[in-house]
Amino acid sequence: MNECRRIPQCGHQRLGYMKSDNLSQPTMLRTLHTITLALLITSGAAHAAEHFCGQPTAHPIDKALGAASARSGGVTVDLHDAQSAAYAAWDKELNRIYTQTLKAAGPARRDALRAAQRAWLAFDTAQGQWDVAMHADQGSSAALNIGGAALERRRARVCDLSNDLQSLKNE
Repeated sequence: MNECRRIPQCGHQRLGYMKSDNLSQPTMLRTLHTITLALLITSGAAHAAEHFCGQPTAHPIDKALGAASARSGGVTVDLHDAQSAAYAAWDKELNRIYTQTLKAAGPARRDALRAAQRAWLAFDTAQGQWDVAMHADQGSSAALNIGGAALERRRARVCDLSNDLQSLKNE
Protein backbone atom coordinates (compact mmCIF):
# COMPACT_ATOMS: atom_id res chain seq x y z
CA MET A 1 0.00 0.00 0.00
CA ASN A 2 1.35 3.43 -0.95
CA GLU A 3 0.44 5.59 2.03
CA CYS A 4 2.23 8.22 4.00
CA ARG A 5 0.78 8.80 7.40
CA ARG A 6 2.45 11.97 8.59
CA ILE A 7 5.86 10.62 7.70
CA PRO A 8 8.43 13.46 7.75
CA GLN A 9 10.02 12.43 4.43
CA CYS A 10 6.68 12.64 2.62
CA GLY A 11 5.97 16.32 3.15
CA HIS A 12 2.18 15.84 3.25
CA GLN A 13 2.08 16.02 7.04
CA ARG A 14 2.41 19.80 7.01
CA LEU A 15 -1.04 20.13 5.51
CA GLY A 16 -2.47 17.11 7.28
CA TYR A 17 -3.02 15.21 4.02
CA MET A 18 -2.61 11.51 3.53
CA LYS A 19 -1.58 10.16 0.17
CA SER A 20 -3.59 7.10 -0.74
CA ASP A 21 -4.06 4.70 -3.62
CA ASN A 22 -7.74 5.69 -3.54
CA LEU A 23 -7.04 9.06 -5.21
CA SER A 24 -6.01 8.88 -8.82
CA GLN A 25 -3.77 11.50 -10.36
CA PRO A 26 -6.59 12.90 -12.56
CA THR A 27 -8.79 13.28 -9.46
CA MET A 28 -6.03 15.13 -7.63
CA LEU A 29 -5.43 17.35 -10.68
CA ARG A 30 -9.14 18.19 -10.95
CA THR A 31 -9.17 19.07 -7.26
CA LEU A 32 -6.10 21.25 -7.69
CA HIS A 33 -7.70 22.91 -10.74
CA THR A 34 -10.87 23.64 -8.75
CA ILE A 35 -8.86 25.14 -5.91
CA THR A 36 -6.85 27.25 -8.37
CA LEU A 37 -10.02 28.59 -9.98
CA ALA A 38 -11.51 29.40 -6.59
CA LEU A 39 -8.38 31.31 -5.66
CA LEU A 40 -8.49 33.24 -8.94
CA ILE A 41 -12.11 34.18 -8.36
CA THR A 42 -11.41 35.36 -4.84
CA SER A 43 -8.26 37.23 -5.92
CA GLY A 44 -10.33 39.20 -8.44
CA ALA A 45 -12.87 39.95 -5.76
CA ALA A 46 -10.09 40.77 -3.31
CA HIS A 47 -8.67 43.41 -5.65
CA ALA A 48 -12.13 44.91 -5.92
CA ALA A 49 -12.28 45.20 -2.14
CA GLU A 50 -8.79 46.58 -1.56
CA HIS A 51 -7.68 50.13 -2.06
CA PHE A 52 -5.58 50.75 -5.12
CA CYS A 53 -2.18 52.35 -4.67
CA GLY A 54 -2.97 54.11 -1.40
CA GLN A 55 -6.24 55.54 -2.67
CA PRO A 56 -9.33 55.62 -0.44
CA THR A 57 -11.29 53.28 -2.74
CA ALA A 58 -10.75 50.37 -5.10
CA HIS A 59 -9.82 51.18 -8.69
CA PRO A 60 -12.75 50.90 -11.15
CA ILE A 61 -10.85 48.26 -13.15
CA ASP A 62 -10.50 46.12 -10.04
CA LYS A 63 -14.18 46.59 -9.23
CA ALA A 64 -15.15 45.49 -12.74
CA LEU A 65 -12.84 42.46 -12.57
CA GLY A 66 -14.25 41.47 -9.18
CA ALA A 67 -17.82 41.72 -10.44
CA ALA A 68 -17.06 39.80 -13.65
CA SER A 69 -15.20 37.11 -11.69
CA ALA A 70 -18.14 36.72 -9.33
CA ARG A 71 -20.55 36.45 -12.28
CA SER A 72 -18.36 33.81 -13.93
CA GLY A 73 -19.33 31.14 -11.45
CA GLY A 74 -15.84 29.71 -11.77
CA VAL A 75 -16.21 28.88 -15.47
CA THR A 76 -12.70 29.06 -16.87
CA VAL A 77 -13.60 30.73 -20.17
CA ASP A 78 -15.65 33.39 -18.38
CA LEU A 79 -12.83 34.01 -15.90
CA HIS A 80 -10.41 34.31 -18.81
CA ASP A 81 -12.72 36.81 -20.54
CA ALA A 82 -12.98 38.87 -17.35
CA GLN A 83 -9.24 38.78 -16.90
CA SER A 84 -8.60 39.71 -20.54
CA ALA A 85 -10.91 42.72 -20.23
CA ALA A 86 -9.11 43.81 -17.05
CA TYR A 87 -5.71 43.33 -18.71
CA ALA A 88 -6.76 45.51 -21.66
CA ALA A 89 -8.11 48.15 -19.28
CA TRP A 90 -4.91 48.16 -17.18
CA ASP A 91 -2.80 48.34 -20.35
CA LYS A 92 -4.82 51.34 -21.55
CA GLU A 93 -4.49 52.93 -18.10
CA LEU A 94 -0.75 52.27 -18.14
CA ASN A 95 -0.41 54.07 -21.47
CA ARG A 96 -2.52 56.98 -20.23
CA ILE A 97 -0.53 57.41 -17.01
CA TYR A 98 2.78 56.99 -18.82
CA THR A 99 1.85 59.74 -21.31
CA GLN A 100 0.83 62.08 -18.48
CA THR A 101 4.01 61.31 -16.53
CA LEU A 102 6.13 61.86 -19.65
CA LYS A 103 4.58 65.31 -20.13
CA ALA A 104 4.97 66.20 -16.45
CA ALA A 105 8.59 65.02 -16.40
CA GLY A 106 9.67 67.88 -18.61
CA PRO A 107 12.42 67.84 -21.22
CA ALA A 108 15.23 67.23 -18.74
CA ARG A 109 13.74 63.97 -17.41
CA ARG A 110 11.92 62.53 -20.42
CA ASP A 111 14.83 60.45 -21.67
CA ALA A 112 15.31 58.88 -18.25
CA LEU A 113 11.61 58.01 -18.02
CA ARG A 114 11.61 56.57 -21.56
CA ALA A 115 14.65 54.44 -20.67
CA ALA A 116 12.96 53.25 -17.47
CA GLN A 117 9.76 52.38 -19.35
CA ARG A 118 11.67 50.51 -22.05
CA ALA A 119 13.51 48.57 -19.36
CA TRP A 120 10.21 47.78 -17.65
CA LEU A 121 8.73 46.59 -20.97
CA ALA A 122 11.75 44.32 -21.51
CA PHE A 123 11.32 42.97 -17.97
CA ASP A 124 7.60 42.46 -18.57
CA THR A 125 8.29 40.46 -21.75
CA ALA A 126 10.96 38.33 -20.08
CA GLN A 127 8.82 37.75 -16.99
CA GLY A 128 5.92 36.76 -19.23
CA GLN A 129 8.11 34.16 -20.91
CA TRP A 130 9.17 32.86 -17.50
CA ASP A 131 5.53 32.68 -16.39
CA VAL A 132 4.69 30.61 -19.48
CA ALA A 133 7.51 28.20 -18.66
CA MET A 134 6.45 27.97 -15.01
CA HIS A 135 2.76 27.34 -15.70
CA ALA A 136 3.01 25.31 -18.92
CA ASP A 137 1.84 22.07 -17.33
CA GLN A 138 -1.18 23.46 -15.49
CA GLY A 139 -3.80 22.73 -18.11
CA SER A 140 -6.66 25.18 -18.51
CA SER A 141 -5.65 27.16 -15.43
CA ALA A 142 -2.28 28.00 -17.02
CA ALA A 143 -3.77 30.79 -19.11
CA LEU A 144 -5.43 32.27 -16.02
CA ASN A 145 -2.21 32.13 -14.01
CA ILE A 146 -0.10 33.60 -16.80
CA GLY A 147 -2.67 36.28 -17.59
CA GLY A 148 -3.14 37.11 -13.93
CA ALA A 149 0.58 37.65 -13.47
CA ALA A 150 0.71 39.95 -16.52
CA LEU A 151 -2.30 41.86 -15.25
CA GLU A 152 -0.67 42.30 -11.84
CA ARG A 153 2.53 43.64 -13.42
CA ARG A 154 0.53 46.30 -15.29
CA ARG A 155 -1.44 47.17 -12.19
CA ALA A 156 1.78 47.62 -10.20
CA ARG A 157 3.39 49.70 -12.96
CA VAL A 158 0.34 51.98 -13.09
CA CYS A 159 0.71 52.48 -9.34
CA ASP A 160 4.43 53.27 -9.67
CA LEU A 161 3.88 55.77 -12.49
CA SER A 162 0.89 57.30 -10.68
CA ASN A 163 3.10 57.92 -7.65
CA ASP A 164 5.79 59.42 -9.91
CA LEU A 165 3.20 61.66 -11.58
CA GLN A 166 1.92 62.85 -8.23
CA SER A 167 5.47 63.64 -7.08
CA LEU A 168 6.12 65.62 -10.27
CA LYS A 169 2.90 67.58 -9.76
CA ASN A 170 3.89 68.37 -6.18
CA GLU A 171 7.22 69.92 -7.18
